[in-house]
Amino acid sequence: MMGKWEAKLKQIEELASQYERKPLSSVYRPRLSKPEEPPSIWKLFHRQNQAFDFVKSCKEDVHVFALECKVGDGQRIYLVTTYAQLWFYYKLQKNLLHCYEVIPENAVCKLYFDLEFNKLANPGTDGKKMVALLIEHVCKALQELYSVHCSAEDVFNLDSSTEEKFSRHLIFQLHDVAFKDNIHVGVYTRNRNFRLYKSSKIGKCVALEVAEDNRFFPKQPKNVSTENQYFLSSLVSNVRFSDTLRILTCDTFQNKGKRSGYLNSTNNSGETLEGFQYSPYPEVDRFVLSLVNRNDVEGGIRRWNYFFPEELLVYDICKYRWCENIGRAHRSNNIMILVDLKNEVWYQKCHDPVCKAVNFKSDCFPLPAEVSLRFFLKEEEEVIADDMGNKKPMNPHEAPPCKPSPGASFDADWDSGSDDAYLLQVAEDAELADVAENSLLSYNSTEDEIPDELIIEVLQE
Repeated sequence: MMGKWEAKLKQIEELASQYERKPLSSVYRPRLSKPEEPPSIWKLFHRQNQAFDFVKSCKEDVHVFALECKVGDGQRIYLVTTYAQLWFYYKLQKNLLHCYEVIPENAVCKLYFDLEFNKLANPGTDGKKMVALLIEHVCKALQELYSVHCSAEDVFNLDSSTEEKFSRHLIFQLHDVAFKDNIHVGVYTRNRNFRLYKSSKIGKCVALEVAEDNRFFPKQPKNVSTENQYFLSSLVSNVRFSDTLRILTCDTFQNKGKRSGYLNSTNNSGETLEGFQYSPYPEVDRFVLSLVNRNDVEGGIRRWNYFFPEELLVYDICKYRWCENIGRAHRSNNIMILVDLKNEVWYQKCHDPVCKAVNFKSDCFPLPAEVSLRFFLKEEEEVIADDMGNKKPMNPHEAPPCKPSPGASFDADWDSGSDDAYLLQVAEDAELADVAENSLLSYNSTEDEIPDELIIEVLQE
């Protein structure tokens, strides 16, 4: 008997020695199983603009998603995380399966369609045939207007039809081709919420699944499951920048009004300039113009494109062709100025075939302080503070308050004519906070942790 106790005591002493050499952290934070797995970024916001402000402050490749949180009233909370992190939990947690991609305004995106009709009001209508006909006509138009070849094999066809309603999502997977933004895709709303693959509307039991007549099959890279590839293919704003990527534009009644006048529209070579002159970042535009207006050369911005995943502004430059690679101006090929908003640097590339062949990219140069996003956020915080009459600026890193403090008093300003609007806002915030607090989704707090049971379930799988 004593031998067993001595062995047990020795074992405990050995464990104690190990913990002394490698102590546990003061707060246990569950992580994914492998160090190469995505970082644990999971933050919730009550307001969409708060979520996008947080994205701007992150160095990681994070995105905004909307989560339906209450049946019937359309209320949503906004999640900021990475694609990989969302998929890791999304495939396991039913709480997440009412999720929407927020397609950022002005971001380059895929061509997509949201199709539906009422079956009872359209008896005898063949939805599948109509979808096939639409795909055929769109592919024909892409060929005629843009010389882009595609077929039904390039269209991810998702179905969430019911007995009463025919419902499809079509996402075109065009090789090295995308559209300038949501407006150029159609008349879709800004920052549109588009339901994710495998998600259903809250209160409904029909999720978006691969349609039985789908003919798109993703290429499966190593260590990525087919389901994960389908998920990534369904993300409309999942478009990465490359030198070979073509950005398509489409003049519609809505965006003609946004069309800027030609900048430096005539020159010695007689080239015709077109496209959008100004981006949503006027300070960055002015900085880029300062780079291409020097040494008696008046360059300009021919067009710009924004890639949300990389937070990258790509400017096509006109009438200024100086290239760092060759140490002089190209005779006929234009250059690009790329502004990395995430890392706050800029660099030059060009359209010249020789430079493209060697994948030339100039050195990176820091953006001026007045152009950096930290400067923009600081200005925005000061404006918000002034508007609220509060000396303390809002911090985009802070999550929204979970609940209003008990017995909190109202400012004198609340006695103005806008009382009802303020009270409605506070009530809505409190309601959303209760939902977030009572849900398993509240991983965003630094104090809340991912349940160990979920981690064990994942590892066992």
